[in-house]
Amino acid sequence: MQRLQTHFKKMAFLIPLLVIAYPAAADQTAIQPQTQGEVTFISGGVGIEEQQAMKDVKSEYNLNLVFSEKDSGDYISDVKVSVKDAKGKLCFEAVSDGPMLFAKLKPGRYSLILDRNGKVIDKHINLEGAKHASLSLSWAE
Repeated sequence: MQRLQTHFKKMAFLIPLLVIAYPAAADQTAIQPQTQGEVTFISGGVGIEEQQAMKDVKSEYNLNLVFSEKDSGDYISDVKVSVKDAKGKLCFEAVSDGPMLFAKLKPGRYSLILDRNGKVIDKHINLEGAKHASLSLSWAE
């Protein structure tokens, strides 16, 4: 009985510490929006919690990109994303922190230049009105 009481006393000490530490650990997985000029974007999706966090806010962004390897289908990160408007002006540039990158862009036509280890994919999108563009992009391993 004495041993059980000692165990409960230790647990009573640890539980408040866990409650205090949990919010700090939870904030580490929170995706933080970034802004360049007039463009707000987020990137991430490493692990199940981050993937869910990204999916929860996906509808708030009119450009949704997902990156993977062509043969395996494995998600990839560290993709350099450059977005230019119809006049060729750079709107924003970032390197993805995970396999997903979502951006809020003004309506218009855009060129996307996506670079992974020197392998470049060029895409053109049209975001007129409330239109969204969702692209899944794959690179050979």
